[in-house]
Amino acid sequence: MDDAHKQAIIIRGAITAVLVFAGFAFPLVWIAAAFFAYTTFQAFPDPEPETPESMYRTRQSTVTADDPEWREYFLAACESPAETAFLEAMIKGYDLKPEKGILVGAGIELDIQTEYKPYRLDFLVNKWLVVEVDGAEWHSSPEAIERDGIRDEFFRAKGFAVLRIPAKVVFQRPTDAVSRVRAAIANGRPAQKVAVKEAPISVAKTFTNSMSAFGKFMDDVDAHVTREKAIQEALGPSRQTFDTEKKVIDSGLEIAKKAVALEDQLSANPNLRKHFEEYHAEFEALLKSRRSKYDRGQSATIIIPPISWPKAHPDPDLNATIMDMHFKLHCDRTRYFNEVRQQISKDPRLSPHVRSHLENLGCHSSWKEISTKKDVFSLEAFLKEIEAEGGGGAQKNPPPS
Repeated sequence: MDDAHKQAIIIRGAITAVLVFAGFAFPLVWIAAAFFAYTTFQAFPDPEPETPESMYRTRQSTVTADDPEWREYFLAACESPAETAFLEAMIKGYDLKPEKGILVGAGIELDIQTEYKPYRLDFLVNKWLVVEVDGAEWHSSPEAIERDGIRDEFFRAKGFAVLRIPAKVVFQRPTDAVSRVRAAIANGRPAQKVAVKEAPISVAKTFTNSMSAFGKFMDDVDAHVTREKAIQEALGPSRQTFDTEKKVIDSGLEIAKKAVALEDQLSANPNLRKHFEEYHAEFEALLKSRRSKYDRGQSATIIIPPISWPKAHPDPDLNATIMDMHFKLHCDRTRYFNEVRQQISKDPRLSPHVRSHLENLGCHSSWKEISTKKDVFSLEAFLKEIEAEGGGGAQKNPPPS
């Protein structure tokens, strides 16, 4: 990451901090702060991809070719006779010599028992070719094969190539083992992940781009708010009417069900009915006296305006959306009233209680909707109603429920 990129990130971070503090006075500014925080985070470059060279630790050693026992030093690092035989074959085949802790020959570097957590490699050639010498005793079972497969995929995902040589090949045909290494090297190193370098970011340009993007974001927000406000203004009254209808009707059904359940209990127990009627008469008398004392005899009523057609909106697309939502509202209303009628038809005893409840509240139109059988509400009827009312500007009665 160059200096220009760093400077751009610092400026974005500073702007974000200022906007965060300003948001305590003007909360809407926090939207801008969130935007700049996001762009600042996005400006950080991706980390450099790991390569085989950057991921293993070489053996530190001062052994040189002048030391007469250098072979013994490297052979002692092997952990099995098969590994020892392989190393001897490689030293002979490539005329390897020690150099800075590894063995070096013509076009080859060989490291031994290289640590790469959570694993340790038998041999590492040219910093990218993993060579494993497999003994039949430890690598022939299904579990061992599965385990080796997981290990190999781990290294391949990190950019290494993997070569496994059976121990019997090393013992019986050591030159063949060396030939397999030569062939693997000849096949070439696997393709490495390359980090994409971002072009330097101009401070002025990044600020201009950020402000432009923020301006577009705010325009989108404003357009969304304006759209939702228009929909609410068009459908708000009808939604309020339907919500009120559901509340008064649902409360009437609940009262009716409780009254029917009570009547069943009283019918099953004459003695209980006698006591209930006595207490009920006393309660009604007390309630009547309190009404005459504290109010003027006026019962509370709920006014439910009829559902009205929304006014036509000048935006054709938005007007189509409003009419579609209005149609769905009518469908929901029709479905609701049908369900209420079904409940009452299943138990006709509910009907007088629901009617009494609604009429006491002054909601005569709601009971009329329930008690009158309606035609099925359809899109065709809806469109005809719109056409009859001049394209969606009427304020009359809704379609049948």
